[in-house]
Amino acid sequence: MQSEWDEFMESVGCDIFLTYDWCRLWWRHYGKGHRLCVFVFRCQGDMVGLIPMYIEKLWLGPVYLRIGKIVGTDFTSATIIPPIKKTVQKEIIQELYKHISCLRWDVLYLGPIAGIYRDFDVMLQLFREYLGRDNRIRSKQKFVQTYYMLSGKEDKIIGLSQKQQRNIRHKYKTLHRLLGDDDTTIVSQFASGENVKLFFDDFCEMHRRRWQTVGKSGYFGEWPGSRQFHFELAREQLRHNRLRLLRVKAGTHTLGYKYAYEFGDTYMEYLDARLDSGKFRRAGLGQIMFSEQLEKVVQKRVKYIDALCGKYAHKQHLGGKMLPVHNLFVYSGKLNSRFRNFLFYVLAWLLCTCYYKIWFYRVAPRLPFRRRPLWKIWASTQMFV
Repeated sequence: MQSEWDEFMESVGCDIFLTYDWCRLWWRHYGKGHRLCVFVFRCQGDMVGLIPMYIEKLWLGPVYLRIGKIVGTDFTSATIIPPIKKTVQKEIIQELYKHISCLRWDVLYLGPIAGIYRDFDVMLQLFREYLGRDNRIRSKQKFVQTYYMLSGKEDKIIGLSQKQQRNIRHKYKTLHRLLGDDDTTIVSQFASGENVKLFFDDFCEMHRRRWQTVGKSGYFGEWPGSRQFHFELAREQLRHNRLRLLRVKAGTHTLGYKYAYEFGDTYMEYLDARLDSGKFRRAGLGQIMFSEQLEKVVQKRVKYIDALCGKYAHKQHLGGKMLPVHNLFVYSGKLNSRFRNFLFYVLAWLLCTCYYKIWFYRVAPRLPFRRRPLWKIWASTQMFV
């Protein structure tokens, strides 16, 4: 089903996070001990819905919950667009509930749903109509997601001011002045099959060094198993011409990397790394690298750049538009499940407050010890808080 799977995801505007290989590799790295439930919906033989889920029995202290989640959402920065045809959304939600009612679960978590998805209120109403009689439906907005909307004109990004464009040009002049040569050529190159491992390893090391200066270990140090998962992912998606791992060089200096993917009309900017030390700290390499990436993007059919979750002032200054990220929960109405759901929520809140907010982000960075990855139990429960 791989070809049909990916073609359907692209046809309904889904992000790369729900493509076949992304789900397959995520399942290989993080799916151990879970029950896979892939729901495929067809109408007259044509695929109209595809929802890859799994059931996880998760213990938190003395309490456990059976949680239904979307494949690929834990341990990553993924957001999803529900992979269903809008014309049959009602029928698919009815059928989904009919089949999932035969499974044992305490809560279904459908999210995080991407900010670009415009029909969340419609979907929420349908869930309340068909699942709300026996269960409790809860909607929660926890984060915002930044998008750069491409205009297709000379200004490239809708919302990028003339002042900011002049500022970017000034950064280029500053860089050439620091290099001591106005004729130094800036070369931007995507990773290929011959150098993808070299690019990826160098990118990870530069990313680690940059965060190490502020007492943190960076994305690959914080999220368990993420480096190997993303390398396999990058190598596999390169075969489909979706990987956009961009290296930016000026002469002999590697200024930085942009780790991104392209799928359909979306360019998904995952992580970056840059030379942020010595004389280059004054050059504003972040804006230069963004500009280099943009030059590559506008040559394609991309409509917007997805900069993922987080509220960052520099992304707003570059014309980014923030949209809300929604989470949808379906809590079982059974008395036993309701009681365990309440206790589980209390313990998840305590874990997030004591471990993550106090220890991991305030205390641990000040101690002279090597940082360890985030606890898997926190990564699996943080969406409830």
